Amino acid sequence: MPLPERGPYLWLLLLFTGVALGTFLVLTGLALVPFIVLLFGVLLVYPYRHQSRLAHHLLWLLVLAFAVWLLQAMGLLLLPFAIALLVGYLFDPWLRHLQHRGIPRWLSALSIVLALIGAVSALAMLIFPTIFTQLDTLIKQISTLYNAATTYLESRRFFQTLARHGIPPELVQEVLHRGILPRLEEALQTLMSSLLTALAGLSRILTHVVNLLLLPIVMFYLVKDFPQLQALLAEVLQRKAPRALQILQQASPIVRTYLGWVLFVSTLMGLFSGALYVLFGVPYGVMLGLLSGVLNPIPYFGILIVMGTGLVVILIAQSADFLRDFLIFAAIINGLHFLNAYVIEPRVLGKRIGVHPVVLILSLLLFGSLFGFVGLLIAVPTTAVAALLFNQWRQITPPELVHVPSDVEHVP
Repeated sequence: MPLPERGPYLWLLLLFTGVALGTFLVLTGLALVPFIVLLFGVLLVYPYRHQSRLAHHLLWLLVLAFAVWLLQAMGLLLLPFAIALLVGYLFDPWLRHLQHRGIPRWLSALSIVLALIGAVSALAMLIFPTIFTQLDTLIKQISTLYNAATTYLESRRFFQTLARHGIPPELVQEVLHRGILPRLEEALQTLMSSLLTALAGLSRILTHVVNLLLLPIVMFYLVKDFPQLQALLAEVLQRKAPRALQILQQASPIVRTYLGWVLFVSTLMGLFSGALYVLFGVPYGVMLGLLSGVLNPIPYFGILIVMGTGLVVILIAQSADFLRDFLIFAAIINGLHFLNAYVIEPRVLGKRIGVHPVVLILSLLLFGSLFGFVGLLIAVPTTAVAALLFNQWRQITPPELVHVPSDVEHVP
């Protein structure tokens, strides 16, 4: 009698081992440690990477997920390297062009780094103190308004006014303490938390002095040696994942054009809008200008958030002419967005980032819910690349759908 094949039993043993190991990781809490998950995942999948395409793709997915987690965990420590890579990626075509004209790459890289560091430092020294002052003043005004509102709502004068209009004070008091005041306090806490988080974020960036000092050095070397880094990545992908290299080569011009244009326009949007707000006397003009520039890369939702924030800020500022200030604010931000979206941007980008508005809104909602503010920033270029790949896939005609003319004579 022949012995049974060991293949099914081996897979059954592996399945049982995987379930037992997964149960152990979940019960001990180790399943929440990404490094442990990566280690056990690689140990289980690595032996079968050449036998199964699923195992091969799963291994790469585990490594990619761990890399994303590591980047998120390190946070501001990697900020100089991320900025330097972005600058090297965006300015690489310019530096190649200058290099072909006989200008050494190190000299061009040094000039770009000094120009960028000088411009950002000048703007930071001019804008950041004002931003801190305006945020601090706004927080104090919110606290003052909240205290004044709660004091009036609980005052005898307020209940006497209600009694003169025939409204029972006992009923109003119950509604206040059970409904209005808790909601008002919750809204205040949310608003104060957002403002304090923004203030703390700015302070935390400024306190990373070592990172800020490293930035020019790291940026110079990465900008200067970006072609070598690019060649190394291309060599590895050519041997290991040629399809991924092809996708990167196709998507790179789209992403570079979009990122370069968005960063340039967002900077101009923040500077121009802030200057116009201050010029026309809009309260907290510098802070609103910074917000207009930061949220400019987010289509549709960005301008809505800026408009809503501006409305609340101008209300809190207790402006003597609220309607005038808000109309000026709305005219400036909408006018700049209209000029950019319908006059300048189509001439620069053309249809290279052509994505249907419905698809774009859906991607913004999806990326925003998954990755927060960063997801809103990367939604547009990611969706544009996905649309490019989808169009290429759609244009590929399967062999069975190729039409053969009926009048062609078939030779036996």
